[in-house]
Amino acid sequence: MANIIIADRSVAFLRAAQFLFDSLGHSSISARNGSETLDLVQGVSPDLVIIDARLPDYEGVSLIETIRTLPDGRRPCIFFVPENARSASVRAALDAGADDYLMKPFDRELVSFKLTQAKARGRLIERPRVTKLVQDNSSSWRFRTFGKAV
Repeated sequence: MANIIIADRSVAFLRAAQFLFDSLGHSSISARNGSETLDLVQGVSPDLVIIDARLPDYEGVSLIETIRTLPDGRRPCIFFVPENARSASVRAALDAGADDYLMKPFDRELVSFKLTQAKARGRLIERPRVTKLVQDNSSSWRFRTFGKAV
């Protein structure tokens, strides 16, 4: 399971992308602009960052460059989402440090393939997820009687 940050200006796209990545078994959070993305990258330390070409306060390529120069030494895998299929914008993003790119709308099989490729190349390293142990009170007489553990 990868921890993913999805940066895009469209709320509808963010919802759809989060649903896709969550359905593939990953954990995703969204960011609406470049500043929020940078804060999340520094605070959450994601495994993968998906960056749209045009965010309200950052161009995608400059955001990629900024993430690559962060001092913490951690280099998350970055997928760039260009506005169109022009090779110049994709090339600029790859030169800035992006690992791969995706086109909108996302195709489930292609996304899964690209994630597998990134893992095989050693660019997407998923950290084990810490889970909290919760006491199961379902067999308690209180749970059966009142519908919740007290």
